[in-house]
Order: sequence, then structure tokens, then C-alpha cells
Amino acid sequence: MELMKSLYTIPLAALLLVVTPSCSKEEPKPVDEGQAQPAAEGAEEGGLRLRDRMKVSKPAEEKTPEWSTAITVEERRASLEKALATGKEPYLIDLHDLGGWEVDLKREQPIPDYILALDGKEVIVRGFMMPDIDLELIQKFHLVRSLYSCCFGAPPQLNEILRVALADKNGMDYTFKTIEVQGVLRVKFEMVDGLVEDIFRMEDATYRAFSYFDDPDAPDSFDATTDFEGVVPSQD
Repeated sequence: MELMKSLYTIPLAALLLVVTPSCSKEEPKPVDEGQAQPAAEGAEEGGLRLRDRMKVSKPAEEKTPEWSTAITVEERRASLEKALATGKEPYLIDLHDLGGWEVDLKREQPIPDYILALDGKEVIVRGFMMPDIDLELIQKFHLVRSLYSCCFGAPPQLNEILRVALADKNGMDYTFKTIEVQGVLRVKFEMVDGLVEDIFRMEDATYRAFSYFDDPDAPDSFDATTDFEGVVPSQD
């Protein structure tokens, strides 16, 4: 009888080994980042986890850095020097700081040395396109820091304007919204027929147009879509 009990016990033990889950810790299988994974428990409907949804989501348009708030000539120069101190081109330059000096046409070379040192540097400058008669395929234009000030205040000085020539021969359509231009900055003082040429120039520039109007001199209550009517070209 004891022998029969032993014979029945052996197959039963073997069966338990087959059907009982293993308690040993298995190595996790590698995850293929390019392959969609099954939704974790509690995931939202749609079968994608938060990480996967973030991969396919369209990123929000990034705001450009704040405008320079430098006031004195010394502060505006320091702001330029701080930008150059990174040692990495392109340098983000504010037209407000670039024009932080007085143009004395009585001097043979009215441009200060620290401004001349910017010649040949690759920079990014943002601002606004000056209104012109052309509204499409604009390849050359002037960039100013504040369109609001140009239209409702004092016109910019010689050292507060950047002449831009785009690399794209098709140019761009007119916009009163914020834009950025990137390229090699040229700083030069010259007179032609008694008139001073543009001091700051950028050839073969690339550009980035934003979907918003971010003018540092415009009041918060200003609505560019309606308040510029009759002053700058319409974008309809």
C-alpha cells in the first residue's frame, strides 16, 4: 500500500512543476523604441501611452528670447559683449543694443570699435519688415526693432536699421508679424553721392517668420490685425 502511494505521488509532483508558474525573476525583454508598445494599465483610450503620444504630438511654436531691456550706452554695450561671450555662432543680437551709440558724421570713422568688431560675425537678429510697395516675393528689405515705433513714433536712426538680402531668390511675402533673420553681419560706413549707406547689412540671409506680433514698444492693448489698418500693407 505504501508503494502505491509513492507511485501516485511522483506523477502528481511532476504535474505541479508543469502547471505552476515559475517564481524565478526573468530578464526583461529589450524594448524596440521604434515599435508601438501595448498600452499600460490605466492608459487613455487610443492604445498609446503618454510617452508615445508625445513623440507624435506637434510641438508648440517656441517663443524667441526676451527683448533687451538695456537703457544706457554702457548697458547696451555690455549686452552685446555678453552675447559674444558665449563664443558660439550664431550670436543673438538685439537691434536696440546694436544702435546704442551716437552717429557723428563729422568723424572720419563714426562707428565705435566694439561695433566694428561684429563685422563678419554670424548673427541672428529679430524685428519687423519695413513696409514697402512690394507685398510678395520680397527679396530685399529693411529690418527694424519696432514696427509700432516706426509707424506711430520717431523713425529709426541709421544705426537702428538692418538691410537684409535673402538667400532665397523667391523671397518672402510681406508680414507685419515678428521675424528673425540669420546670416553674416557686415558693418561698414560709406557715403554715396553725399548720402550715408546702410551701416548694418546682411547678405544671403535665411529667415524665420512667426505667427505672432511681439513688438517691444507696442502697448499691451495694441491689436496689430486692426490698429495697423491704413498704416502698413494689409495681409488679406
